[in-house]
Amino acid sequence: MDKTEGTPPLCDEYGNHHTLADELARGGQGVVFRTKDADLAIKQPLNPQGEPDTSSDLLQRFKNIRLLPLPPRVPLSLPLAILRDQPGYVMRLLNDMTPFSVFDLDGKTKKVLEEQQLILPEWLAKVPDRDLALHLVHYARTGSTRRRLFALSECAAILARLHCAGIVYGDISSNNAFIGAQSNDVWLIDADNLRFELASGGISVYTPAYGAPEVVRGIDTARPRSDCWAFAVMAFKTLALCHPFIGKAVLEPEEDDGGWDSEPDEDGQTADLDEQAYAGYLPFIDDAKDDSNSGVGGLPRALVTTHGLRRLFQETFGAGRLQPHRRPTMALWAMELKKAFDRSLHCNACTMSYLFDEHNNCPYCDAPRAPFARAQASRGEIVIPSTTRHFALPHRLFHPFSFEHNETQAYEVDLDFAARTARPVRGTPAFPDSLTFTFEAGVQ
Repeated sequence: MDKTEGTPPLCDEYGNHHTLADELARGGQGVVFRTKDADLAIKQPLNPQGEPDTSSDLLQRFKNIRLLPLPPRVPLSLPLAILRDQPGYVMRLLNDMTPFSVFDLDGKTKKVLEEQQLILPEWLAKVPDRDLALHLVHYARTGSTRRRLFALSECAAILARLHCAGIVYGDISSNNAFIGAQSNDVWLIDADNLRFELASGGISVYTPAYGAPEVVRGIDTARPRSDCWAFAVMAFKTLALCHPFIGKAVLEPEEDDGGWDSEPDEDGQTADLDEQAYAGYLPFIDDAKDDSNSGVGGLPRALVTTHGLRRLFQETFGAGRLQPHRRPTMALWAMELKKAFDRSLHCNACTMSYLFDEHNNCPYCDAPRAPFARAQASRGEIVIPSTTRHFALPHRLFHPFSFEHNETQAYEVDLDFAARTARPVRGTPAFPDSLTFTFEAGVQ
């Protein structure tokens, strides 16, 4: 039964009434509900017991947020009004948006798939582990690697804009980043913790399993570099379907290793292996120099990431685990993720996607690679499937990468794969001399 059913409307400070529809996301700090108004949502803070936190001073917090020099047009869901009789506030949220956690196969979605007695497609029928097969079905249904790369790149660009303004986001997780179900809009919600970077002090909030080691251990406060850590964790989990620190040291421990009920060590380090992993006491599962916690699951990294992305993960979780200043900035993540997106190709046979220049056949179902075109310009290249007639060539292909405008259309091309021609769509500007097209035949 929906927990919001029968709940009386909530009244905000301006006398507007809001009827809750369904729960969108829940985290350690609060819960977000969609309302009957398609473009509005309600965020209610929670105390450690999971109950509404009546001690929250939301008014002062929102006054501070409104004074921050936020970048113009940044897709961040800010508080619109405070609730009158309950803790919480009203915020804007586009009506078709869902959290990045939709990319994860949660228990509820998995149960639905199992109840459907799903007949696995041929390319998954021989997978011995049905649980893995269901994860791959969900991976394909939610846009495969290609949509994940796009969503993560847009999220990184938003964070980069905040960091450029000297603002720390503070609590990045898959429940705080949203993407349109039928669109490419990406927004961040939960602006409660926005603030300037402080030399010391201040309250640091993080979602369990996403917090940077120095924040989890309480030896430093939240900073842009701790945002970079949390984002990298979210990106790794979203693409590879495993946590970057839950490896064999946690999943296949020695008998004398700590368990869930172990007491903390003398130095305050918990003996619980999961907590050690989340706090950065264990090495990265793909660490180039230490395989004591090597990965035992997830998708092969070479299938879902480029060499550039693997280098960013290695620098963040390798050297950056104990040296926060070594972590790559959000600007680098935004650019590298979008480069990977531009190189990804959709497989019509199984609906998965893969990097076009590393596979002649789909690495999942072995279907031959379909014909495609490559648009190359001064700033990069993009692959275009043969099923496309009109294609918008983005700003990033011709200009320095813009966090706000990299997706803006610069030119529009009319492709004829049979004639192997590419012309500007009527009424659009002529192509620059630096732009070239090559047509690649499909693999037989």
